[in-house]
Amino acid sequence: MMDTNWQEKFSIDNQPTLEQMKKFGADTYFERLLDYLSEEYQPKFSIEYSKEKGKFGGWHLKAKRYGGNFGTIYFREGSVRMMVVVSDLFEKELSESIPLMSEQVQKTFNESKPVMGGYWFIVDANSEQAFEDLQYLIALRVRKLRKK
Repeated sequence: MMDTNWQEKFSIDNQPTLEQMKKFGADTYFERLLDYLSEEYQPKFSIEYSKEKGKFGGWHLKAKRYGGNFGTIYFREGSVRMMVVVSDLFEKELSESIPLMSEQVQKTFNESKPVMGGYWFIVDANSEQAFEDLQYLIALRVRKLRKK
């Protein structure tokens, strides 16, 4: 279990390494997500800092390839979450798959409108269902990036 607050442990002047991220997220889906992304897409991982207040502030990990960011992983107490932006070009395909996905993903899709051309999914990676949802959303994101 994560024993401390991520933002307190790693302040703006204390950038974590990927190894420290793995250690902090040891009891979460973090390493599985990393392994999946690495095997499937071979991204360049970028550790970046956001001064945003609240749950999206602090150090996070971006997966980049095909000329863009295809997912950002944030740490929370006891879990990780990932943000994936899916182009509204896939709206029809998404709407057909949404009923099979987690409540969290369904809620985002049903209650939000596309912003800057995409649906902004934030998925708590805390179950097999959420992990599968992320795999699907990332695949759609990458398809769009590859078309650029």
